[in-house]
Amino acid sequence: MWSSILVGLAWILYRLLASTGWILDDEISHYLFSKSVWENSDQIFNHWTRPGRNLLHCLAAPFGFTATRIFTLVLAMLSVWVTFKVGRILKVNLLWTVPLMLIFQSWFPELSYPVLTQTPFMLFWILGVWLALTKRWHLAGFCFGYLSLIRHEGILLTAAWGIWLTFSEGGFGQQCILVLRRKVKALSTLPKLGCDALYGLSTVSAIILYNLAALCFNGTFPFSVYFESEPTTMYGSGTIYHYVPLLASGVGAFCFILSIGGMFNIRTRLGDWSLLLATYPLYFILHSLIYWQGAFASGGYYLFLMPMAPFIALLAAEGLSLIVGKGDVRWRNCLSLILPALVVFEGFNMTHHQARHQNWAVIYNGDGKPVFGITARPMRKGEMNNKLTEASLWASNNYPEGTLILAKHVTHNFTQGTLATKQRERIENAPLHTMPVGTVFLWDRLYCDHENRLKYSSFHESQDWKEVERWKLDYPKEGGQTKDQFAVIIFEKVSQIDQSDKEYTELGESDKYNNVYD
Repeated sequence: MWSSILVGLAWILYRLLASTGWILDDEISHYLFSKSVWENSDQIFNHWTRPGRNLLHCLAAPFGFTATRIFTLVLAMLSVWVTFKVGRILKVNLLWTVPLMLIFQSWFPELSYPVLTQTPFMLFWILGVWLALTKRWHLAGFCFGYLSLIRHEGILLTAAWGIWLTFSEGGFGQQCILVLRRKVKALSTLPKLGCDALYGLSTVSAIILYNLAALCFNGTFPFSVYFESEPTTMYGSGTIYHYVPLLASGVGAFCFILSIGGMFNIRTRLGDWSLLLATYPLYFILHSLIYWQGAFASGGYYLFLMPMAPFIALLAAEGLSLIVGKGDVRWRNCLSLILPALVVFEGFNMTHHQARHQNWAVIYNGDGKPVFGITARPMRKGEMNNKLTEASLWASNNYPEGTLILAKHVTHNFTQGTLATKQRERIENAPLHTMPVGTVFLWDRLYCDHENRLKYSSFHESQDWKEVERWKLDYPKEGGQTKDQFAVIIFEKVSQIDQSDKEYTELGESDKYNNVYD
C-alpha cells in the first residue's frame, strides 16, 4: 500500500513541478483572489471564487503559486488517508488497494493539485462521511454544511445529510416512523427532536456565520444565489446523460468497471454504505440536471465530478475483491496483481487527459496528428495563454513604469502579479471613456467580445483608442473580420474625446451572466 502511495505522490509532484500551464484559467483566477485576500478582505465575500475554498487557499497563496498547488495536493493526500479509514470502517475487502484505486484514477494526477474547488470539496465530503461513521455528528454536520461554501451544489448534500441523519438509528425521523407504527409513544420523539435540532445547528453553522458576516461587512446575502438559477447561454447545456461518459473516462476504464462490480458486491451491506449512497449518486444526478437545464452557469466540465473519486475508489476495491474472490487460487493471485497494475497504468497514461489536451488547431488544419504517449506529459500553456503572456510582457517592457496596463484575461494579471485590490477592481471595471489617457488595454478574442464594454468594436470605433500591436492566431479564420484573425490586440488610449462608450442594442453573453449572478 505505501509503495503505491509514494509512487502516486511522486508522479503527481513531478506533474505539478513540471507544469507550465493550467487546466482552466479559473485556477489562476482563484489563486490571485486568494492572494488578494490579504490586501482586500472583501475577496472573502466574492462568491465566484467560493469562500470555503478561499479561506483555505489564502493561507498558502502568499507563498506563491507552486506553494498553493502543493498545499492543495496535501489536502488531496489527506483525502486519500481519510478514504482509507472509511474503507476500514466499512470493512472493504482488499483494503490495501483503496489508496491505489484513488490516486491512480485517470483524472486524479491532474486534478488533485490545481487551485480549484474540487480538492477541498472532496476532502470535506469524505471527512464528513468518516466523522459520521465514527458517530461524531456535530463535526460531521459542520463538514457537510461547509460544502456549500466551497461549491454551491454542496447545499443539496447538506440537505441529504440532514435527511439521512434524522432517519438513521435514534433520529427524530426514525422515531416518527415508529410512532406511526405504534411501537413508541409520541412524547418519546421530543428528546430526539431536540437532539436533531442541535445537530442541524452544527450543520448550518458555517452557512449562517458566513452569510451574517457578508451582511455585516458589505451588505450582501450570499445565500440568494440559490434563487438566481436562470439559464444562461454563455456556458451552454447538454443532454441528461452528458456526464456518464465523462465519469467513465475521468475515472479510467478499468477502475470504472471495477466500481460497477463493487456496487454488486455491497448489495448485502447497503445499510453500512447508506450515507455514501445517499450523497455521491445524488451529486452526479444533480450535475446532470444542472447542465441539462443550463442552470447556475454550468459548463458541463468533467472535473466537476472529481470529488466523487473516493466513492469510486471504495467501490473499485470491492469490485476487485469480487473478481479475485472466486475461481482457481492461481488465477485469483494473478488477477489481484494484474488488475491493480492496469489501474496504475491508467493513472500514468491518463488517456482522457491526453485526448483533451492535444494541439487540435494543428491537427484540424492538417499540420499534425494526435500524439499519445505511454505517460501523459505535464500541462503546457495553450495558444491563448502563450500569446497573452507575450503581450503582457511586451506591454510592460515597451511602456514606462507606472503605465496603467489592463486586460480582461486573467493571464495578464497572473504574469504581472497584479492583485485584485479594491482600487484595481474599480479601474478595471470603469467605462472606457473615463479611463485616463495613456491607459493600455490587452484585448483578447476569448473573453472580451462577451462583454459589450470590451468588444473589439468598442475600441476600434472609438476616437480615443488606437491599435499599437497584434498577436495573430496560428490559424486565423479565413475571410473573417479583423478580430477573428488575432488572439490579442493591444490598444492605447491617446485622447479623451469620447463622452460615452459605444452602445449596443443587445447585452453581451457576459453581461447577461453578470446581470443574473452578480
